[in-house]
Formats: sequence, structure tokens, C-alpha cells
Amino acid sequence: LDPRVFSWTARPHGKRTDMDSKVNYALVGFFVILLGSILCGAALWLGTGGYGTEYDCYYVYMRESVSGLSIDAPVKYRGVKVGLVEDIKLRRDNPEEVWLTLEITPNTPVKRDTVATLSLQGLTGLAFVELTGGSRGAPRLQALPGQTCPVINTKPSLLVRLDEALFSLLENFKDLSQDIRHLIGSDNQASVKQILGDIAQFTQTLAARQDL
Repeated sequence: LDPRVFSWTARPHGKRTDMDSKVNYALVGFFVILLGSILCGAALWLGTGGYGTEYDCYYVYMRESVSGLSIDAPVKYRGVKVGLVEDIKLRRDNPEEVWLTLEITPNTPVKRDTVATLSLQGLTGLAFVELTGGSRGAPRLQALPGQTCPVINTKPSLLVRLDEALFSLLENFKDLSQDIRHLIGSDNQASVKQILGDIAQFTQTLAARQDL
């Protein structure tokens, strides 16, 4: 066998093998990218509740700090998740209030007496919106004229109520301390001493009569 012939025929065969390997790697890479895209799309689809999920829009105006509350935070009705927080911003016409936009599933019984409260999830510090109330005979909450979405009433969160109660207790203790200092002040010391002296004398007299 002529070596020159062998060399001429073996070289093209090697080139075809390298080309096949490159094509195989390209196909594998394409299918990996395609599979990854499908998995990412499925995760996003499941995370948003599925394609075509519809929500009803509601507004909530909070008059307290919403620290710990973020967009996409859950909205719960008596502990059951019924929606999410779609937007958080300050009201332009009233900066003392925080404007929350909620997206709630249409079958949620949001009534006129339903109230929204800011709650915390355990010890994590993450906040969510809790809906309570909503009696059976109350009419469903509707948007008033000029409103884009119905507005849910609010009530202070547990932390705010505890803070207000503690502040009131401290104020009462402060007033009591001032009254005590006024009572035992220099102006009333003589009167207090006289009263204590009269009580001591009365006690001594009563004890002497019992000894007789």
C-alpha cells in the first residue's frame, strides 16, 4: 500500500469526525439552553399563580410605617392567602398615608366592614396585609364615584396598639409621679408631718385605753 495514498485518504476521514463532534456539541448545548428556558418559564408561571390569573384591584391607605412590607407580599383573609401587594407608595395629596394597591382574587368576600391590618410573619420581620371582618349580611365593597378601585378601611396593627398603650401608661405614671412630688414638696411637708403626728398620737391613746 502506497503511504502517500493512505495519507491522502485518512486526512479527510479525520476532518469529518471533528465536524461531527462539533455538530453534536452544538445540538447538546441547544437542548440544554432550551430545557433551561422551559424550566425558568415554568417556575415564573407557577410563581405568579399561573397564566391568565385575574385579580380585583383594591386600595388601602395606611397611616403607620409599612417597614417590612414589600411588593408581592401576601394578602391574607383570615389567614388564607387571597392575593398580593401590587404597589407601595406615598400619597401625593397626603404624605402621612402610605398608598397600597392590592390584587385580590375575585371570589374573596371583601365587604364594606372588611378592614386591613399590617401583620408580621412570626419572628422573620416580614410583613403582610391581613383582612378581617366582612360579616355575612354586609354588602360587597364597591368603588365610589371617582375611585378607580374600592378602598378598604384600615385599623392600627398590634404593634401600634401596644405602642399607644405603653405611651398612655407612661404618661399616667408621669402624672402620678408629679402628683407625689407635689404632695411631699416643701409646701406640704408641714401638713404631712402634722397628719402623721396626729395619727401617731391617736394610735398611742387607743393603745393606752386598751391597757386599762
